[in-house]
Amino acid sequence: MDIKSIISNIIHLNQKDSQFSDYITRFNKYSFVDCECSDKEQLEASIIRLYHTIEKGLSYLDYRAGFGEKNVEKLLLSLEQYAEKVGTDSFVYRTALSCLIAYVEKNHLMGYRNNELEKRISILPGSSNGLGGTIEISKPSDTDKMNFEQLLFSRHSIRHFSSIPVDLSLIKKAIDLAQLTPSACNRQGWRTRIVIDDDAKRIVLANQNGNRGFGNEFDKVLIITADIRAQQRGREKFQAFIDGGMYAQNVLNSLYYYGIGAVPLSASLTSKQEMNIRSRIELDPAEVLILIIGVGNYPDGCFLTTRSERKQAETIII
Repeated sequence: MDIKSIISNIIHLNQKDSQFSDYITRFNKYSFVDCECSDKEQLEASIIRLYHTIEKGLSYLDYRAGFGEKNVEKLLLSLEQYAEKVGTDSFVYRTALSCLIAYVEKNHLMGYRNNELEKRISILPGSSNGLGGTIEISKPSDTDKMNFEQLLFSRHSIRHFSSIPVDLSLIKKAIDLAQLTPSACNRQGWRTRIVIDDDAKRIVLANQNGNRGFGNEFDKVLIITADIRAQQRGREKFQAFIDGGMYAQNVLNSLYYYGIGAVPLSASLTSKQEMNIRSRIELDPAEVLILIIGVGNYPDGCFLTTRSERKQAETIII
């Protein structure tokens, strides 16, 4: 039986399971579609996604004037809806407005204007908070001497890398450190592949939508998976993703601790994209994709990255 048939069988079996079916029903009901959002939570998630795509483009070395106008149009529609339904005082709205202002300013510097879009941006109600767009950073120093708080506050995903290869042994040290991640009953069902083959890297990145404009700068690519065989049948349908996600975050933090630049790339792919990657890296059918990470050494000097400002943490006390 081939991989496609195995995955189809798994999906078919899960569809018969009431817990899985209930989740899919809730997912389809509550997940958002850009410009078709029905409530505040959906609108805010869509707005953040859209303005972050603009932030990424603004950070590129080979920035193209006028890039991303389709996403700018979607963001404008979403902000107009948000202002009408919710208001203009929220962190998300004001940060998105700030990002649009940065977008216009960057295009002006490059001698480009879109009068229609600029007019719509200018008449949006409310005020910017100055927290959208990009920030300038440089290679961090002494990350191995930082305390935990300093490490988390100073880490940024980067999209520019040196041409100097990353020491493979250093990546392995980061992976060893991340192995301390807790997991359900300490089963440690994750696995990390370090892709160094140029053809394999090309296929992986060609089938991942979020690396255009900078993926060519990666020295190596990490693929994190979780093994379903480490999960107990019945009640642990989603545990692989929980454990795998926790591990993936620790891999990112560990890479930074050892001074390696990295950017996480979503492994939420189409069926065809996933099959293409699975086939090329010979992924076991029992493994699910968790995260793809582009890695490389930091470039010399200063460079831009996304500001990626965080919302205030939401805490519910019961």
